[in-house]
Amino acid sequence: MKVRLLLAILSSILLINCATELDNNATSLALIPENVPVILKINDLDVFLSEVKENEILKRIQDTQEIGVLANRFNPLNYVNSPMGGYLGLMEAKDKPLDFVYIPFDSVPQISLDGTLNKRVENIAKGDFNYKKYEMDGCIFYASVLQKKEVVASSQAALEAVWKQIENQKPIKHQFLKFDAMPNPTKSAQIWIDVKNARNLFNMALGSKNDTLDNNYSDWLSLDISLNNDALSLNGIAVVNDSLKNYLGLFSRTSPRSNKTKLLAPNGTDSYISYTFTDYKTFSKNQKRFFDDSGERDSIFSAVEEIGISQMGDEKVILLNTYGTANILDYINRLQTNSLEYQGSEIKELKKDSLLLQSFHPLVQGFDPIFANVLENTFVFSASQETLERFINANKSGQTFDKSLLFQNIQDHITDESTLLSVASGKGLEKNLEQTRLGSLAHLLNNIDWDDYLYGSQVVADAGFLHTNYFIKKVNASGNTSGAVEMFKTQLDSDIFLNPQFFTNHRTNRKDIVVQDQDNVLYLINNKGTIIWRKELGSAIQGKIHEVDIYRNGKYQLAFTTNNRFYIIDRNGKEVAPFTFKYDGGNLNPLAVFDYANNRNYRFVVTQGNKVFMYNNEGKIVSGFKYSKAEGNILGTPQHFVIGTKDYLVFKLANGNLKILDRVGRERVKVSENIAFSDNDVKVHQNKFVVTSTEGLIYEIDAQGRIQKSDLQLNTDHGMDATSRTLVLMNDNLLSIRGKEVTLDLGVYTKPTIFYLNDKIYVSVTDIQNLRTYLFDSQAEAITGFPIYGASTIDMADMDNDNKAELVLKDQDNSLVVYKIQ
Repeated sequence: MKVRLLLAILSSILLINCATELDNNATSLALIPENVPVILKINDLDVFLSEVKENEILKRIQDTQEIGVLANRFNPLNYVNSPMGGYLGLMEAKDKPLDFVYIPFDSVPQISLDGTLNKRVENIAKGDFNYKKYEMDGCIFYASVLQKKEVVASSQAALEAVWKQIENQKPIKHQFLKFDAMPNPTKSAQIWIDVKNARNLFNMALGSKNDTLDNNYSDWLSLDISLNNDALSLNGIAVVNDSLKNYLGLFSRTSPRSNKTKLLAPNGTDSYISYTFTDYKTFSKNQKRFFDDSGERDSIFSAVEEIGISQMGDEKVILLNTYGTANILDYINRLQTNSLEYQGSEIKELKKDSLLLQSFHPLVQGFDPIFANVLENTFVFSASQETLERFINANKSGQTFDKSLLFQNIQDHITDESTLLSVASGKGLEKNLEQTRLGSLAHLLNNIDWDDYLYGSQVVADAGFLHTNYFIKKVNASGNTSGAVEMFKTQLDSDIFLNPQFFTNHRTNRKDIVVQDQDNVLYLINNKGTIIWRKELGSAIQGKIHEVDIYRNGKYQLAFTTNNRFYIIDRNGKEVAPFTFKYDGGNLNPLAVFDYANNRNYRFVVTQGNKVFMYNNEGKIVSGFKYSKAEGNILGTPQHFVIGTKDYLVFKLANGNLKILDRVGRERVKVSENIAFSDNDVKVHQNKFVVTSTEGLIYEIDAQGRIQKSDLQLNTDHGMDATSRTLVLMNDNLLSIRGKEVTLDLGVYTKPTIFYLNDKIYVSVTDIQNLRTYLFDSQAEAITGFPIYGASTIDMADMDNDNKAELVLKDQDNSLVVYKIQ
């Protein structure tokens, strides 16, 4: 499955045109055979294949005929374990669609035979060249340790090409070296394409002549690959040689402008394309080179700054935005044969003429400009009167493309100025790709249901190259530009048991997500919604998962208890020795983690009945802690607080005792009264311990043990959260934040939760009966865009370091959703 999806992304990218600081990386690149025209630089192969597998777009592409032909060639990647990444080079093959070589960055063995039942390994020597032939579950591939790298290849010929490269020491293509000097470790992979030399590879791989390459889209492409759960983005640069003919060369030495025609094109546009340039003469010179045309071109259109194409079904509107109208108006008037009026605007009927198409070919083609309208400095052409009337009506009523759901969905993906901007709904995708010289990609995507997706691309001309951006994403039906904007949803294999929470990815310094389903499977999901791994546990996790750094090296682990085990798991899903302790009898409480001095010298506290086990970072019992057996069964999670300069360890006991201890387990504060504890944790508010009872009382206990009780007439199932300055209570449908009350709709509410992010306090509750999640600020004012649909408590974080808060929560029974607060 992984390789079929990998092939899907490769074909998508190929059809679009289609030195680091470490010495071993440079050496790896030097092993790539000189005849390789396409290279994927993969930062972590396992992560990349996982992202490919979970990407909904690639799932839809994977069963197309072209991908099916290629799929088997990449099966060997299933047996490669390469967390440090490497280069995947694609090359032509004599009797196969293509060949590949994978050259890792590091010298760690790459082939993994674990779990493979049907395997055969044959050692082969050809002179000084020694290699292995693997047969794994019917898959044949080859590997050899060359220059201390375990190189993997799809064929013997491909592996020999690496050997010959080492012997002959052919130089690396200069442009590949340039691309390699521009790494992006935040992306799972980059793809580099030598377009001219990739033509035969593409033709052989896809089994037919590739129109995109025949049109010489560009000379070189370098694209970062971004895979969200339901979005695919390719962002990078195109390099064009001014001495050669290619499509993107039409915009060489031009400057981008803001796209104006989006303000005029109708809202119902299925496909929108805009081309801009600051100087028509430069475009005209590029155009002449494209067609080997030495003749002079008409200067009628020299004032044109933008060409807009709006496709609505089978109808098309061409818009010419100008800085002066005189010459074009004279041209139109000479062609005019009739004049019509519609809603106070004139529609000019024109006789046939080829000058418009000739002047802007190949950008404008397959179109008869029979009707025209002039709107200030913009000339609008169509092949039918009805289409032009639709355009006029849209402008009169303000229903223009810039206000459409389609355009709202791409605003976060594009810059304000562009040389080429295109966007299409699923309905307009094929025509959009054909118009922008990506017809073969349209063929690949044909016969796939894209109704709930959009496609976009943007090219921005710069000095010596062009910035390129291509993306397909699921349409956000809400189209919100403020409040809570949905980022992605991720579906699990089973219903959610432990609500999702954020977890720091030390590699990216961003947040991933952890969640457990009812089958006791723990998931790690990245900040794009891709499931990175699954780990089956013996039972359900108790309470929350803690983020720890037991080696104190900036690499985080997950710490938690299940019914009968205490786990610490690293970011790869592997259990950290010597942890994973088992407790006979089970019935563990949620894990407590204390970090007294904030120096990551942790104390892990596991409680079972009245037993207390305190461990250090090495998994050893802390002998100096004397409170190993409580006076009664322990309720919930023990707490650690600091008031002034003193530490306080707090335990709630089933017999009503509140034990407040010091670091070594001696009683620090004596609480003289028994309390019928509610299900809420003990908190510290205004330097006092605060706890509530099932009798509706709130207890405040100071450091001397003095007790103050208040009867707030709280219901048995009330909720409470507190910080040093903020106290929040949820009683029935009445929410109180710092004494300010908000009456919510009748429902069944979770406990309130306080978050502090970007110097702002947030308070959240969820009505799990009516499936609505609320979010308020510290003044009890609702956050814009809330309530939203939600089925659980939330977790909040700045997931992608953009100073905007994200929240994650349960959506459907087996799916989670992430929102960004704009």
